Amino acid sequence: MSASRFLEFPAQGFATMSKRARTRLRWPMLFAMDRADESLLDTAKHLLDVSHDYEAEPERVQRTFLGFVGEPPWSPGFMGVDWWTPEGELDGAVMDELYAFMSMRVEVISHIPGERTVAFVSRWSMPFAKRMAQVIDTRRLPDGGTRLRYRVAYDTPALFTPMIPLVEGVFRRWFAMSLDGLERYLSREDRAR
Repeated sequence: MSASRFLEFPAQGFATMSKRARTRLRWPMLFAMDRADESLLDTAKHLLDVSHDYEAEPERVQRTFLGFVGEPPWSPGFMGVDWWTPEGELDGAVMDELYAFMSMRVEVISHIPGERTVAFVSRWSMPFAKRMAQVIDTRRLPDGGTRLRYRVAYDTPALFTPMIPLVEGVFRRWFAMSLDGLERYLSREDRAR
């Protein structure tokens, strides 16, 4: 890997971050990934598909999920976001999500408030994928609540295929813990009102 590829900025025209996370922990994102979109859901060799129901409106659930809010954050291990685009503007956003155990650069392809966000991972600190798309759907339920469905489609390098069941199990558990944490956060926020 050339030094210029390693130091590559996330998109043309972004030379500085618009907001840097407070954490000092940043895993190097050594692995560049191919661009992907939601069509990867139909073609990927691997798909993680999790959902959770919330007693809140779709816009609030989506905004909270994508905002990584809370003290401590609702997602275990979350350390912060480095924004390359204006903070909080999700359509076309480019951000580095920072966790205690990994970092990833996420680029949002489309964002429909309260309904759907489609993104892909362009760089990752882990070598387990060649391309990865994320689709976050929220829809109103008959009882007035919201179902959030989070799908991650990815293809792996052949070298890591034998490890994927273990890695996928760990990530599936982490996603479930995160979605439970989001429910607790929304409930605490409701009680505080």
